[in-house]
Amino acid sequence: MSFKRARSEEQVQNRIDEIISATSELYDSYGYDGVSFSKISEHTNFSRPNIYKYFKTKEEIFLVILGNDYKSFVSELIDSFKINKIYSLYDITEIWADTLIRHKRLMEIHALLHTILKKNVSDEALFKLRKDMSNTQIPLARIVSQLFPNATEDEISDFIRDQLVFAFGIYPMLNNKDVQTDINELKEQNKTIQKFKTVYMSCLYKIMYCLKNSIDIKNN
Repeated sequence: MSFKRARSEEQVQNRIDEIISATSELYDSYGYDGVSFSKISEHTNFSRPNIYKYFKTKEEIFLVILGNDYKSFVSELIDSFKINKIYSLYDITEIWADTLIRHKRLMEIHALLHTILKKNVSDEALFKLRKDMSNTQIPLARIVSQLFPNATEDEISDFIRDQLVFAFGIYPMLNNKDVQTDINELKEQNKTIQKFKTVYMSCLYKIMYCLKNSIDIKNN
């Protein structure tokens, strides 16, 4: 199929989405090192030069995937809680952890952010990611406020930050494989996921307890 120049914003966005989709599929199958503009070109109808019209580096594509995955996680998490239903702390932590586990690529890619991705993207791209993630946290803060009605805005903001710090720190430490292929490796991956859930829920429970009871751990 011959390449035709995109002449509308919708066409441009469709091509960006196609590149992002191809990159996501390649990453899920082959890991970060298995993604290149050449491979993306093979999975789309774009040549490498045409991909460069939309993204200067593959790291820029991964920033977009990271932002999209975070939005997807937050959206599913919000939908997991019913309005006016009372949840125990354990229920909240388990729902939260299980939802995050279903979006483990979010944790995998975020682990690359400060070690690999930031080195090969523009300041503008990083600023956009931070802005997008900050905007995504607005509806997340609302659901946390419903779950913990006595928490202040600052306490909720601190909680959202802290639970991400725990998640993005614990998962890469436990997960040492980019791609799982055979049955034994898949079993090991399942063990890793279960261990992550146990450790993360423990951390999450503690900071949720502080949030529920207005305990300022910074001053204790």
